[in-house]
Amino acid sequence: MSEPDTGDLITIIGKSMGYVLALPPLAATDDFFGAGGDSRRAMEVLSELVVRYGPDDSARAERLHEELVLAMFDDSTPQALAVVFERY
Repeated sequence: MSEPDTGDLITIIGKSMGYVLALPPLAATDDFFGAGGDSRRAMEVLSELVVRYGPDDSARAERLHEELVLAMFDDSTPQALAVVFERY
């Protein structure tokens, strides 16, 4: 199975964000917190994404999760989080 490309990652992240907010998928530049998200829901999204699409190695998965948390509070758009995901 091939890794998702950036466009796919943006779509996957946007769908996950929309799902936890009971909204349609967020677009690439939609802000999660601006759409009604909070820190609890943000952690829910990030944890699910790392489990489903992150690296199999637990140490790398933990580092990815930590980087995503920092990124989420800097720029909480699907596009910005996809950039972090691509590094793993």
